Amino acid sequence: MRILIIGAGSIGSELIKECERLESVEEFYIMDHHPEAAKKISQDMKKAKVISDLREPFPGIDLVIEAASQEAVHEHGKKALTCGAELMLMSVGALVDDELREELFKAAEDNNSRIYIPSGALCGLDAVISASVVKITEVKLETRKPPASLMDSEFVRESKINIQGLEEETTIFEGPASKAIKLFPKNVNVAAALSLAGVGFEKTTVKVICDPSCENNIHTIRLLGESGELTGISINNPFPDNPRTSYLAALSAVSALRNICGHVWYGV
Repeated sequence: MRILIIGAGSIGSELIKECERLESVEEFYIMDHHPEAAKKISQDMKKAKVISDLREPFPGIDLVIEAASQEAVHEHGKKALTCGAELMLMSVGALVDDELREELFKAAEDNNSRIYIPSGALCGLDAVISASVVKITEVKLETRKPPASLMDSEFVRESKINIQGLEEETTIFEGPASKAIKLFPKNVNVAAALSLAGVGFEKTTVKVICDPSCENNIHTIRLLGESGELTGISINNPFPDNPRTSYLAALSAVSALRNICGHVWYGV
């Protein structure tokens, strides 16, 4: 299998290491806005090659993994599928764009390809998918984060919220997932995966809480429906070098890659 990884940040770096370990990966390419960072990560790897740009068609790639940004999904998603590659998305928040989502889904269908969306920092997404086979009445997501995880949020900056000065937990947003994802594109990607698995972006409710006493990123799912009631809580350690990213999100990408390259799936 030949793989292209777009993005060499926190999640991309874990995927790069895994590609080097997996016997089923013959070779893989890495593309990042900072080529030197990608070269540093892969300098001692035998199967890695850093590229600065992409030519059409993709150079014999079987799987394209986006681990960079929502912009990267817009730029490279359809092109990957049209060229016959499969696509794994980490910046799943990009799919809140109705036009893009339908465009990618149709491209996958037309080219007999697949789009993979890892569970990210959430637990219980498999149960949500199962519950969606019948009627779901309500889906809520509560995301609780320490101030450091929200420091770079555009919404926080524009709202002039002094999150460093907060002395107690404060709800800084509550509303539909469609709006939450647009306001916090780097903080609540989990809301996108949950929305797609369940009742959609408009019917999924998201609450974002900034909690100065909190040291972890905590996501709580609550679902009501014909299948029963579901509550799932994930208390995630932040990625060592990036407090905005939950370590579990990176591990879910590695797990998804192993599934794609393997022959047995769990929790489908």
